[in-house]
Amino acid sequence: MQDLPTRLSPEQADALWARQAALQAEAAEVLAQLDLLACASRLGVPEQIGSAASGLMVWRDLDIGVRCRAPGAGEVLTALLPVLAHPGVLEAHYREETGERSPTGRPQDQRHYLVLRYRTPAGHAWKIDISVWRSDAPRPHLESARRLRELDPELRQAILWIKDVWSRRPEYPEQIGGVDIYAAVVEHGARTPADFRAHLEARSAARCT
Repeated sequence: MQDLPTRLSPEQADALWARQAALQAEAAEVLAQLDLLACASRLGVPEQIGSAASGLMVWRDLDIGVRCRAPGAGEVLTALLPVLAHPGVLEAHYREETGERSPTGRPQDQRHYLVLRYRTPAGHAWKIDISVWRSDAPRPHLESARRLRELDPELRQAILWIKDVWSRRPEYPEQIGGVDIYAAVVEHGARTPADFRAHLEARSAARCT
């Protein structure tokens, strides 16, 4: 495995934060271009979650959650049809994760799940995840984003740096994702990409014992 950086220069840190801000602004433009929140509000309460909500963006990935009262698949797809029919939407994948197919197995986590691939007028490719929950109860995602926003700046920078490095690797985000990085930094003291790799190796070894 290639060597990972152990030091972040001030210039590199500034570049990371500048890119985060640019991605944040672009994410807002994507929401407006697709009129996504207005369409989702026909179903329930839409909420911007994930890295766009926490201010820790390193790639063009946007997460939206919608709290609803048990909508059916037809209702969901009808409400989101203007989004799906947008000429910039190149792909749309839908999965009904209800009943036994709940992503966690718990009834309260049942959802209709869509993944869109969207190309902006400027030619930028975005991945957009939409979780339409079959419950209008509050979800933990906004509170998680708030806690990440309120972290010490040193910790936020460590997260952004590690995410930036790992987002270029094939195992991100399906095998190793943002949640793993947040836990490593906040709970286990990781501050560099090399620290994070050491944390993953220790975690793997512990699971094998």
